[in-house]
Amino acid sequence: MSGAAGRVLTGPFLRFWLIQVCAQVGAKVALLFLPLLAISGYGVSPAVLGFLGALQYFPVVVVALLFGGAFDRWDRRTCFAAAFLGNSVTLLLVPLYGDGRHRVLVLVGVCTVMGCLVAFADLCAQTVPPDLVPPNRLVAANGRLEFVYCLCQVGAPGAAGLLYDRFGAGPGPLVISALCLAAGLLSLGLRIPRRPVPDSGRQPRVRAATLSGAGFLLRHPVLRVTTVQAAVFNGLEQAVLTIYLLLAVRVWGLSPGAVGLTITVGGVGTVVGAMAAGGRGGRMSTVRALVVGMGLASLTPVLLVFARGSRPALMTTASIAFLVYGYGMTLYNVHAVSLRQLLTPPQRLGSVSAAYRLLAFGPIGLGALLGGWAGGVLGLRVSITLFVALLALAFAVFTVFVLRMRAAVATAMPDAPVTEPGGAPVSPAHPL
Repeated sequence: MSGAAGRVLTGPFLRFWLIQVCAQVGAKVALLFLPLLAISGYGVSPAVLGFLGALQYFPVVVVALLFGGAFDRWDRRTCFAAAFLGNSVTLLLVPLYGDGRHRVLVLVGVCTVMGCLVAFADLCAQTVPPDLVPPNRLVAANGRLEFVYCLCQVGAPGAAGLLYDRFGAGPGPLVISALCLAAGLLSLGLRIPRRPVPDSGRQPRVRAATLSGAGFLLRHPVLRVTTVQAAVFNGLEQAVLTIYLLLAVRVWGLSPGAVGLTITVGGVGTVVGAMAAGGRGGRMSTVRALVVGMGLASLTPVLLVFARGSRPALMTTASIAFLVYGYGMTLYNVHAVSLRQLLTPPQRLGSVSAAYRLLAFGPIGLGALLGGWAGGVLGLRVSITLFVALLALAFAVFTVFVLRMRAAVATAMPDAPVTEPGGAPVSPAHPL
């Protein structure tokens, strides 16, 4: 690790990074360990299992609406400590009541509380990096954080399975609880500078702050583009993924394990993308990173449309598509998050981050519904072709607007020269 990417892992940011390592490993493993426990240990029905899975997304919307402005007022060190220590205590309920008659209800309660606390902590974490590193190292810092998130996504499935096989329903949650406890204790020593708080008479209430943040995003000429693109992309991407699962199993004849393996390869791409964004990608102009990253994420699913041949060939094609997609999406995310953090007034970063998550994550459920409906009505091949084409169209429109706002992006991002791919300076033209 060298350059700015290496220098950010010092002082308060190093402690914050270690906190995220413990917290993310614990949270990601728990989100898979608990459903495994429900399936293998409790024998729950598919409906209950689906409900447990829905708890992973629903809290994001609720927390964003209720606590969008909290992190612009509250002490964030206390927020982190309360969330992580709360998760640690909540997980202890699983071994305590794992053999009781109401164990499934206990598991539902644990998943609900953990989902809310994880969403709360993740939202708070979005507001911290600008207060711990200088602006010219923000991309590198977000790259280090994105690397942790991506690595957890790749390793969590195997870690959760191994933890369940090795320790079972009793000691397994205790291991995860210990990780959350470590994150909570580390948070107690975290030093985050206090932000200036605007006049209380002009500041919206905590519950109304998310709506205020949404208004800020949609009025800002640069952030409006990135927010709308995130919402459109997430909805269409989920539709493609929903159809792909059906296509791979029912048409291609792949086993669920093989389908999961192709998607896991995409996790490897996210890790590589995070490393690139924190290193060489951190020196890439933000405009170029936004266009290249979103382009790779939006266009490579076309490989799923034209995939043909034997099962190994189909698996290889799908794995390549998810690998490149993961790389591009992470490269884009690091620069888009950094841009949003720099363009948002410090005293409003909490409400704006909450609003962004609400607007960007909200369409995921709708995309899943649309994908399932289209697959049944239009057929799997026709519907996946339709949504992949819409992804490409959305990217084309997005690129036009990004190029229009490149001067504003260059001004916002320090040490981010805006040049054409060949190296020539960009002249004003036409703004993710």
